[in-house]
Amino acid sequence: MTTLTPAVPRIRSSQGIPFLRLCAVELRKQLDTRAGLWLLVSIAVISAGFIALNLFTAESEFVTWTNLTGAASTGQLLLLPLIGVMAATSEWSARTALTTFVLEPRRTRVNAAKIASASSLGVAMMVVTLGASALANLIGIVWLGGDGSWALDGGVVAGTALALVLLVIQGVAFGLAFLSTPIAIVAYLGLPTVWTVLTLTVESLREPAQWLDTSVTFTTLMTGEMTADDWPKLLVSVLIWVGIPLAFGLWRTARREP
Repeated sequence: MTTLTPAVPRIRSSQGIPFLRLCAVELRKQLDTRAGLWLLVSIAVISAGFIALNLFTAESEFVTWTNLTGAASTGQLLLLPLIGVMAATSEWSARTALTTFVLEPRRTRVNAAKIASASSLGVAMMVVTLGASALANLIGIVWLGGDGSWALDGGVVAGTALALVLLVIQGVAFGLAFLSTPIAIVAYLGLPTVWTVLTLTVESLREPAQWLDTSVTFTTLMTGEMTADDWPKLLVSVLIWVGIPLAFGLWRTARREP
């Protein structure tokens, strides 16, 4: 007698983790670690210090919302990209790559989530900066006799926010390229600095620096005075310092064993 076995419904293969969930996980990784938390605390303290310095030492006509926002952004532009570095190197330095890539085998997708989450953190910090600077401007109006101008220069704010996001992505790119937190941080801070020093000391490099030095192109971007000639220079410098290390990092992480 033939025994009939009940049909077992087929289970569809997993379609992967939703991208927004990946971004949320990567963002939590950046905030949950002791190093990431203390780095954010340091950024907040330094930003508050720059606001206070501008508030109490600048001439009254310079105590404006725009100037206070620019002062607060100084520390963020320097330190926030290190969050991107640590986001990129966390899988390899903490030896969680095997777990992460088993749950989501598409490594480029994981790296894209790292870039998106780190960039969103940069935008969030800019929004918080605007709020803190507005409060400081109000204090300047009420107690310190500041100018109190609420005219916010949209070009300066947008340019600073874009520069901050690009620097964070550059941090991720260097992290993916080196896959070691200390080496990536030294490279991120050291290589552009060495190049800038060379362009200042070697006269023949000053003209190429207009295209190849992000300290030049980002400064123009953050002043809100970009012209049609400045955008190609910004694009070339970003391609050199962000695009190339990012492409190499994506290629390297796609082939490295967990």
